[in-house]
Amino acid sequence: MKQIFAIAIMVLSVWLGIVFVRPYWDRHLLQLDIEEAAIYGTKKSEGEVRRFLVNKMKKKGRDITGDNFLVVKNDRNTVYVKVSYSDEVKIAGRTLKKLRFTLEAEEKEVKNGF
Repeated sequence: MKQIFAIAIMVLSVWLGIVFVRPYWDRHLLQLDIEEAAIYGTKKSEGEVRRFLVNKMKKKGRDITGDNFLVVKNDRNTVYVKVSYSDEVKIAGRTLKKLRFTLEAEEKEVKNGF
């Protein structure tokens, strides 16, 4: 009986750990997408970068729209991408914590000197 109780506690601990870590893991994955979009933007227009990000968000099932993204490209092909969004930690349909994240990425065009 003690083993079943210990296993149940361990499973509950792992599940709670996953629930609380998920928003931060999603933030990390979104940061990678933002950096990829900034690199993509060095060769493309701001509108194309925004469409690229919106398509990526749709594929991944995120509810982040094009209005949430700030995309700025200057005349030296330096691209700055910023997104602000909120996420929640939910258990059994109840929100335990609301989180607000802001992610940024900046990339410059690299030209080969060969």
